[in-house]
Amino acid sequence: MNGEDLIDIERAGRRCEVCRSGRGWRRFEVVRPPQREPVVLCANFRARFGEDPPIGRKPAPAPEPAAPEASPVPPPKSQTDKGQSRQGRDRLRAALREMPGSFSTAMVARAASLNKAKARARLHDLERRGEIHRVGNRWSTGPSPDAVALAMDRLEARTSNLRIVRDRARVR
Repeated sequence: MNGEDLIDIERAGRRCEVCRSGRGWRRFEVVRPPQREPVVLCANFRARFGEDPPIGRKPAPAPEPAAPEASPVPPPKSQTDKGQSRQGRDRLRAALREMPGSFSTAMVARAASLNKAKARARLHDLERRGEIHRVGNRWSTGPSPDAVALAMDRLEARTSNLRIVRDRARVR
Protein backbone atom coordinates (compact mmCIF):
# COMPACT_ATOMS: atom_id res chain seq x y z
CA MET A 1 0.00 0.00 0.00
CA ASN A 2 1.49 3.28 -1.02
CA GLY A 3 1.18 6.67 0.69
CA GLU A 4 -1.41 7.93 -1.78
CA ASP A 5 -3.68 4.98 -0.98
CA LEU A 6 -3.37 5.71 2.76
CA ILE A 7 -4.39 9.31 2.16
CA ASP A 8 -7.46 8.19 0.19
CA ILE A 9 -8.38 5.67 2.92
CA GLU A 10 -8.10 8.40 5.55
CA ARG A 11 -10.27 10.74 3.43
CA ALA A 12 -12.91 8.01 3.29
CA GLY A 13 -12.90 7.91 7.10
CA ARG A 14 -11.30 4.46 7.17
CA ARG A 15 -14.55 3.04 5.83
CA CYS A 16 -15.45 1.05 2.74
CA GLU A 17 -17.39 3.38 0.46
CA VAL A 18 -19.84 0.63 -0.54
CA CYS A 19 -20.76 -1.12 2.71
CA ARG A 20 -19.59 1.70 5.06
CA SER A 21 -17.79 -0.88 7.22
CA GLY A 22 -14.57 0.09 8.95
CA ARG A 23 -13.59 -3.44 9.91
CA GLY A 24 -10.14 -4.46 8.75
CA TRP A 25 -9.39 -1.03 7.29
CA ARG A 26 -5.69 -1.85 6.98
CA ARG A 27 -6.57 -4.36 4.23
CA PHE A 28 -8.67 -1.86 2.27
CA GLU A 29 -7.74 -1.21 -1.34
CA VAL A 30 -8.15 1.91 -3.41
CA VAL A 31 -9.57 1.38 -6.89
CA ARG A 32 -9.02 4.11 -9.46
CA PRO A 33 -11.64 3.63 -12.19
CA PRO A 34 -11.07 5.64 -15.38
CA GLN A 35 -12.68 9.11 -15.41
CA ARG A 36 -13.91 8.77 -11.81
CA GLU A 37 -12.70 9.58 -8.33
CA PRO A 38 -10.75 6.88 -6.43
CA VAL A 39 -12.95 4.48 -4.43
CA VAL A 40 -11.96 2.77 -1.15
CA LEU A 41 -13.18 -0.85 -0.98
CA CYS A 42 -13.00 -3.58 1.64
CA ALA A 43 -11.73 -7.00 0.55
CA ASN A 44 -15.24 -8.39 0.04
CA PHE A 45 -16.39 -5.64 -2.32
CA ARG A 46 -13.02 -5.52 -4.05
CA ALA A 47 -13.48 -9.19 -4.92
CA ARG A 48 -17.09 -8.62 -5.91
CA PHE A 49 -16.73 -5.53 -8.11
CA GLY A 50 -13.09 -5.65 -9.16
CA GLU A 51 -12.08 -2.48 -11.04
CA ASP A 52 -15.67 -1.20 -11.56
CA PRO A 53 -17.28 -0.41 -8.17
CA PRO A 54 -20.85 0.94 -8.10
CA ILE A 55 -19.79 4.13 -6.31
CA GLY A 56 -19.28 7.19 -8.50
CA ARG A 57 -20.92 5.75 -11.60
CA LYS A 58 -22.88 8.18 -13.66
CA PRO A 59 -26.39 6.96 -14.40
CA ALA A 60 -27.16 6.03 -17.98
CA PRO A 61 -29.00 8.81 -19.79
CA ALA A 62 -32.74 8.34 -19.76
CA PRO A 63 -34.28 7.55 -23.14
CA GLU A 64 -36.20 10.31 -24.85
CA PRO A 65 -39.85 10.14 -23.86
CA ALA A 66 -42.16 9.21 -26.70
CA ALA A 67 -44.80 11.68 -27.80
CA PRO A 68 -47.88 11.14 -25.64
CA GLU A 69 -50.78 9.58 -27.44
CA ALA A 70 -54.20 11.14 -27.19
CA SER A 71 -56.06 9.24 -24.50
CA PRO A 72 -59.76 9.56 -23.81
CA VAL A 73 -60.53 11.83 -20.87
CA PRO A 74 -62.73 10.09 -18.28
CA PRO A 75 -65.88 11.95 -17.25
CA PRO A 76 -65.61 13.87 -13.97
CA LYS A 77 -66.85 12.06 -10.89
CA SER A 78 -70.02 13.26 -9.28
CA GLN A 79 -70.16 14.34 -5.66
CA THR A 80 -71.77 11.04 -4.61
CA ASP A 81 -68.90 9.09 -6.18
CA LYS A 82 -66.38 11.13 -4.19
CA GLY A 83 -68.17 10.44 -0.92
CA GLN A 84 -68.35 6.74 -1.64
CA SER A 85 -64.70 6.53 -2.63
CA ARG A 86 -63.63 8.32 0.56
CA GLN A 87 -65.76 6.01 2.61
CA GLY A 88 -64.45 2.99 0.71
CA ARG A 89 -60.88 4.08 1.43
CA ASP A 90 -61.45 4.21 5.20
CA ARG A 91 -59.70 0.99 6.20
CA LEU A 92 -60.43 1.46 9.90
CA ARG A 93 -64.20 1.64 9.41
CA ALA A 94 -64.05 -1.41 7.13
CA ALA A 95 -62.13 -3.27 9.83
CA LEU A 96 -64.67 -2.19 12.47
CA ARG A 97 -67.44 -3.85 10.47
CA GLU A 98 -65.60 -7.15 10.78
CA MET A 99 -64.80 -6.83 14.51
CA PRO A 100 -66.66 -8.75 17.23
CA GLY A 101 -68.76 -6.91 19.84
CA SER A 102 -65.77 -5.48 21.71
CA PHE A 103 -62.18 -5.22 20.56
CA SER A 104 -58.83 -3.75 21.55
CA THR A 105 -56.90 -1.01 19.82
CA ALA A 106 -54.27 -3.55 18.75
CA MET A 107 -56.91 -5.81 17.16
CA VAL A 108 -58.38 -3.03 15.03
CA ALA A 109 -54.92 -1.65 14.16
CA ARG A 110 -53.84 -5.06 12.90
CA ALA A 111 -57.06 -5.57 10.95
CA ALA A 112 -56.82 -2.10 9.34
CA SER A 113 -53.06 -2.34 8.69
CA LEU A 114 -52.37 0.82 10.70
CA ASN A 115 -49.92 1.44 13.50
CA LYS A 116 -51.40 1.60 17.00
CA ALA A 117 -50.94 5.35 17.41
CA LYS A 118 -52.86 6.14 14.21
CA ALA A 119 -55.56 3.61 15.05
CA ARG A 120 -55.93 5.00 18.58
CA ALA A 121 -56.25 8.58 17.30
CA ARG A 122 -58.83 7.49 14.74
CA LEU A 123 -60.79 5.52 17.39
CA HIS A 124 -60.88 8.58 19.65
CA ASP A 125 -62.19 10.62 16.71
CA LEU A 126 -64.94 8.06 16.08
CA GLU A 127 -65.75 8.08 19.81
CA ARG A 128 -66.21 11.87 19.73
CA ARG A 129 -68.59 11.43 16.80
CA GLY A 130 -70.57 8.83 18.75
CA GLU A 131 -69.95 5.95 16.33
CA ILE A 132 -68.12 3.81 18.88
CA HIS A 133 -67.60 3.91 22.64
CA ARG A 134 -65.26 2.58 25.31
CA VAL A 135 -66.10 -0.41 27.43
CA GLY A 136 -63.34 -0.52 30.05
CA ASN A 137 -60.05 -0.66 28.16
CA ARG A 138 -61.70 -1.97 24.99
CA TRP A 139 -63.88 -0.45 22.26
CA SER A 140 -67.34 -1.42 21.07
CA THR A 141 -69.55 -0.56 18.11
CA GLY A 142 -72.71 -1.75 19.86
CA PRO A 143 -75.00 0.48 21.89
CA SER A 144 -73.33 2.16 24.85
CA PRO A 145 -74.06 0.86 28.36
CA ASP A 146 -75.71 4.21 29.14
CA ALA A 147 -78.10 3.80 26.23
CA VAL A 148 -78.94 0.24 27.31
CA ALA A 149 -79.52 1.34 30.91
CA LEU A 150 -81.72 4.22 29.74
CA ALA A 151 -83.76 1.86 27.54
CA MET A 152 -84.16 -0.57 30.47
CA ASP A 153 -85.34 2.27 32.71
CA ARG A 154 -87.91 3.32 30.09
CA LEU A 155 -89.11 -0.26 29.72
CA GLU A 156 -89.39 -0.67 33.47
CA ALA A 157 -91.32 2.62 33.76
CA ARG A 158 -93.76 1.50 31.05
CA THR A 159 -94.37 -1.86 32.68
CA SER A 160 -94.97 -0.22 36.06
CA ASN A 161 -97.39 2.25 34.41
CA LEU A 162 -99.22 -0.65 32.76
CA ARG A 163 -99.53 -2.43 36.13
CA ILE A 164 -101.00 0.69 37.70
CA VAL A 165 -103.50 1.07 34.85
CA ARG A 166 -104.42 -2.64 35.02
CA ASP A 167 -104.82 -2.54 38.82
CA ARG A 168 -107.07 0.54 38.54
CA ALA A 169 -109.21 -1.25 35.95
CA ARG A 170 -109.68 -4.23 38.27
CA VAL A 171 -110.72 -2.02 41.18
CA ARG A 172 -113.54 -0.38 39.20
